[in-house]
Amino acid sequence: MGLYRGIRTPLREGQALSSARGWASRRKEEKPEWKFSLRLFPRKERERKGVSSGVVRRETGVDRKPSVATGKTYAFYRPGMTQKASMPQGVFAQRAPVGSSSVREGRSWAGPVLKAAGFLFLLGCVIWSRGRTTALLQDMAGLRLSKVSVEGSKYLEEREVLQAAGLPMGESMLKLDIERTVGTLQGMAWVEKVFIERRLPSSVLISVRERTPVALVERGAIFGLDAQGRLLPPSAALAGEDLPLISGHAFAPEAVGTTLAAEALQPALGFLEFLKKEDPDLAQNVSEVNLAEAGALRVTFIDGLEATFEPTVTQTEFRRMALVLGDLNLKGRRAGAMDFRFKDMVLVKVRN
Repeated sequence: MGLYRGIRTPLREGQALSSARGWASRRKEEKPEWKFSLRLFPRKERERKGVSSGVVRRETGVDRKPSVATGKTYAFYRPGMTQKASMPQGVFAQRAPVGSSSVREGRSWAGPVLKAAGFLFLLGCVIWSRGRTTALLQDMAGLRLSKVSVEGSKYLEEREVLQAAGLPMGESMLKLDIERTVGTLQGMAWVEKVFIERRLPSSVLISVRERTPVALVERGAIFGLDAQGRLLPPSAALAGEDLPLISGHAFAPEAVGTTLAAEALQPALGFLEFLKKEDPDLAQNVSEVNLAEAGALRVTFIDGLEATFEPTVTQTEFRRMALVLGDLNLKGRRAGAMDFRFKDMVLVKVRN
């Protein structure tokens, strides 16, 4: 005798049991004749359980129809989806399980897009909140620029340094562009090196190391000249410097702040450097070096002595000068002018 065990299929709430009972009652009323075989279980399942739900064949070869239990009919619910072939059509409505291929295909693009949008939103919130938090903490701690100090400036005025630095008052101390400010100040002609220090909570110190002038250049105004031949802009502090004056050379305005005129001024610079090494005391007595005459270097000392040299001064001319001045001192006389451009002789003009 065959035993009907029902169909394992998912049920919808409030509908599965009633549908199963209705189907069973219709089966009892109609009592159709079995004109075909029902295979409720696959072949392997029938062989395992020893149950045939269709035509039962005995060893004798006589076929008979299986009897169906007329008692209660049960429908078993089990999560998941049974094989499609084992579900009678029209009994239960099929419901695609969650995670099936059809659902996944519809949602394949939505998941990553939503995750990316959520991540970007959270990132934006973090950045915004960080900026607001930083600004709030700065306001609470008073980290706003309120004072800029300058030290080390002699030839530059403090207002010039502050104007070139361009540090805005009230700006956040943590947002000051120090590198840009250093680069701007470094471009000033008088500045050799600059250091900027943040002094929390609200001040900045600018330390300037200026170029050192070794001579003065006159061209309508007094300019500075360093050892590299760089022309330095006029400064009120240059008027108080005890430095030799280089005259007789006309330079272009664009040469200021550069070394464009260094080659033309080199004879005067070379002489001052040479004299400083040979006799530092005599170098301190140089008043003016004139380059107006081509092929000549006319030097005026503080005591009024005027000496004319070739553009390149050597130790030979310096020894001659020392011998002549020494001889005149022994004779109690003073030289007014000396010319060392002639070979093996020195022209001397004695003062009255």
